[in-house]
Amino acid sequence: MKKLFFIAATALLLASCSEDYKDWAEPQSNEAGTAVTFGEGTVTAVGSVIDLNQIPDTVEDVKVCTYTLPSVSDDSFTGTAYISLAGDDYVLDADGKMSVFYLQTYIEDLYGPAAVERELMARIHYVMSNGETSKSLYSDEFTITVIPKAPEAPDLWYLVGGCIGDGTWNNSEGAVGTGLIPMYADPENYALLTYVGYFPAGQGFKLIHQPGSWVEQWGMADGTLVKNDGGSGNIEVAADGYYKITYDVTDDEIYIEAYTDPVNVNSAIYMPGAYQGWDAAGNAMTAMSTVVENHDWILTATYDENTELKFAANGDWTINWGSTSFPVGIGTQDGSNIPVTAGTYTVVFNDILGYYYFIAQ
Repeated sequence: MKKLFFIAATALLLASCSEDYKDWAEPQSNEAGTAVTFGEGTVTAVGSVIDLNQIPDTVEDVKVCTYTLPSVSDDSFTGTAYISLAGDDYVLDADGKMSVFYLQTYIEDLYGPAAVERELMARIHYVMSNGETSKSLYSDEFTITVIPKAPEAPDLWYLVGGCIGDGTWNNSEGAVGTGLIPMYADPENYALLTYVGYFPAGQGFKLIHQPGSWVEQWGMADGTLVKNDGGSGNIEVAADGYYKITYDVTDDEIYIEAYTDPVNVNSAIYMPGAYQGWDAAGNAMTAMSTVVENHDWILTATYDENTELKFAANGDWTINWGSTSFPVGIGTQDGSNIPVTAGTYTVVFNDILGYYYFIAQ
């Protein structure tokens, strides 16, 4: 990550600051041999969640705190303020604002791309110099809560074949949920796609990149998975069962392996939420697979305002999935309510892994 450090002439720096963080009243300093004193400063974090999704692209800075700087008895000292996040310094202006870009990048590097509330521990780092000596002061630690900007939509791949969806090999643009079943992106890494489902032996399928096109595809030749090979055949598994397909798009590597964890077969999946009174038997999703055992569900819905919801199986709350991630996530049993931004979405959900994706329409 790019760090923004203050620039000081080495010849003017009498000693380096190596102590742990101190509060404003006990500053780290390099004594200059003169009776220069430094008073206390103050800092207060912003009182609300900083949602970077609400900041227009044209706005470069965001307010993270309000502060006053320590006083100094020698007015020849001037300084620069930084916000320090885990020891990484970023320029802080007089209004307590820092760069949106660097704040977003810091969170993504630490947590990944999910647009989830993150609590960050911060200090103000104030660097003062009179041209002969430098002093480095730190504030007490404070907390800021930030929601990073939601990443761009995942670049998905789709399964199509005789044992996929309705079994028609229909790869048209409107066939998602019938002839095509999407793979699911990892919320922490959109380039890692996963799918788990039931595959019968001897019934072939392929992976394609763009609905309506066979140009980019994965097939099989001589028992080996191959990409964009015009002579490749269908992918087949050796025995009936559950299989996990993992595609690392970055490395362009694909793996298919038996999935051995216990699997429930659900008769129905619903999407209860605040928008409909948390009715566990309301807003039913549609099964995608009709030729084999189904574990993928789809529903197109419009939410007029921001809301929260979960996925629930079989009309009650015995089996339910929740998460804090949106629009891509992995739901877990009794997890948190999923925060949904107002809009129209085609929602896809896999009830084996709990993967979901709200695809904006």
